[in-house]
Amino acid sequence: MTLTVLDMGDLLNNNDIPESLSATPLTTVIESYARYYATGEGHTARAKRLDLQKFTDFLTRHHGYSNSSKLLVTDWDHSSVQRFVDHLLQKGEAPATAARRLATIKHMGRTLSEKVPGFVNPAREVKSPKIKPARPKALSEDEISAVQNVAKSRKSAKNSFIRARNEMLFLLLADTGLRADEVRVLKISQIDPDFEWIHNVRTKGKRYRNVYITSAIREQLANYIELRQKELARFYAKLTKGVDKRLPLFISTYKANPAEPDSFLMGAKSIWRAINELSADTELHPHLLRHSFATDLLDNSKDIRLVSQALGHSDLRVTMRYTERDDEQLANALEASRKSSAEDNEKSKSS
Repeated sequence: MTLTVLDMGDLLNNNDIPESLSATPLTTVIESYARYYATGEGHTARAKRLDLQKFTDFLTRHHGYSNSSKLLVTDWDHSSVQRFVDHLLQKGEAPATAARRLATIKHMGRTLSEKVPGFVNPAREVKSPKIKPARPKALSEDEISAVQNVAKSRKSAKNSFIRARNEMLFLLLADTGLRADEVRVLKISQIDPDFEWIHNVRTKGKRYRNVYITSAIREQLANYIELRQKELARFYAKLTKGVDKRLPLFISTYKANPAEPDSFLMGAKSIWRAINELSADTELHPHLLRHSFATDLLDNSKDIRLVSQALGHSDLRVTMRYTERDDEQLANALEASRKSSAEDNEKSKSS
């Protein structure tokens, strides 16, 4: 019995597995894997099919065959997989893309090795290309200003509580670098009376930190809180301090129940939409504002530990990605350094 009459469903559910695949056409194995793991028009399925096609085309050329039907399972070995990865990188594919293609080949090999006695995954020991971490994208000062103009324009067109809330949400995220979910669950009681600090913000690592609010947005925050009180007056004849302390800073009144303070929480998708609707030239999302905050703070302070503390990172290595520089930045720095050295030499000679 050969894989010509099997598909991956058989491999996973049938114990009648061939002991040797040496004479089996490789395209049969690949087609079987694709039928089970790469059907449909979803992004993942289409990507897997493309990975498999790339691999098949490469092996056909690598072994000098006139067409892929001549490939056997034995043509798929550690060396050919390594050469495939090297070929992708030499052709200019991004390391991340090459790594994904390798992951598909590894998964196919692992699936077979788990079900076919004696079959060893040829791709198991092939190392994935190292992907240089990119510095997270950040907004420039001009882009921040453009977003602020969009927010003001929207408020001018319709001065509603929701638009005022969304503008304040943007300002606070950009000013503090808080995560979207950290802002979503903030209680009004965490803001100090002078609007300088947000106390006891819980991080992803289940730690707590205090977050500073700069003077640039304090007046707007105070104005927003007044609007918030007026909005809540629609639901509470008398809003006591005790109840108010349990309510979120950024409220949503959709299906809100005054007896359940948590019903005033904004949903995660609502936070995303509130920021995205303020997009100008660059499409916004909450984490982009966090990246922008971190990049700006690092560029101005040159203190990676300070940035790590401000972001609430428990591991400094996570913060280190903000120190990455692209090739153009490296080139500019080298040119500036060389120019500075040349100027110093000229000064030394003239003196």
